[in-house]
Amino acid sequence: MRRELRVLLATVLFGAAWTWGGQLPRALEDVEAFRVKNVEVHGLRFLSRADVLEAMGITSQSSVWGDVDAWVEAVTDMPMVRFAKVERRVPDGLVVFVTERRPVALVPTPTIEPVDMDGVLLPLDPAKHRLDLPLVEADPPPAEGSLLLPKRIRLLVGEVDRLMSVDTAFLQMVSEVRWGEGHTLVARWAQPDVEFLLPFGLSPERLQEGLEALGHAMSRPESEVPETVDLRFADLVVVR
Repeated sequence: MRRELRVLLATVLFGAAWTWGGQLPRALEDVEAFRVKNVEVHGLRFLSRADVLEAMGITSQSSVWGDVDAWVEAVTDMPMVRFAKVERRVPDGLVVFVTERRPVALVPTPTIEPVDMDGVLLPLDPAKHRLDLPLVEADPPPAEGSLLLPKRIRLLVGEVDRLMSVDTAFLQMVSEVRWGEGHTLVARWAQPDVEFLLPFGLSPERLQEGLEALGHAMSRPESEVPETVDLRFADLVVVR
């Protein structure tokens, strides 16, 4: 029955479009049959469906022929949203696709706040959401009231995000990341307490070589845990 209704409505709309042209959606906004009753929201992890509907301003009087661009802009303006798309499902439905900003690290501002790959501070409680992420130095600190970190820290956060894609298990062991000498990073493990000295843009293969060198050093009888694993030199791993 519902399929037959959709076919009927499509036929009616097609015919009306020839007569009314671009004024058709506006003319249909007050038609009861097109009141929004079903809204699907996809892609949510931290936001709720209610958050999205409130931002869009959807009420019992909203029509599927409302302003899609305005709805998209309203959702995209939410601090946790990177991308949004809204589609109509005539006669009474909307489908909202949301890409949330994903926290990749924590920064002291001085309170501990999550940040995404672009260096945007996110309105999330790390404890509530159990965000087990590396702490990234914030020097220089963000400007007061700004949600965007300074460029130097954005570069560091972006590299943390890239390393996460290179080896998620490695990043899960990292407790802190900071700039080292020159254009290098210092990634510190908590257990065991080891610092990795990494060149910017480290490849997966080089990281694996460093992990293997650390494992070999720790496997020796009566050996102490190394203090550093230095991967800054081409074709050479220095374990100190």
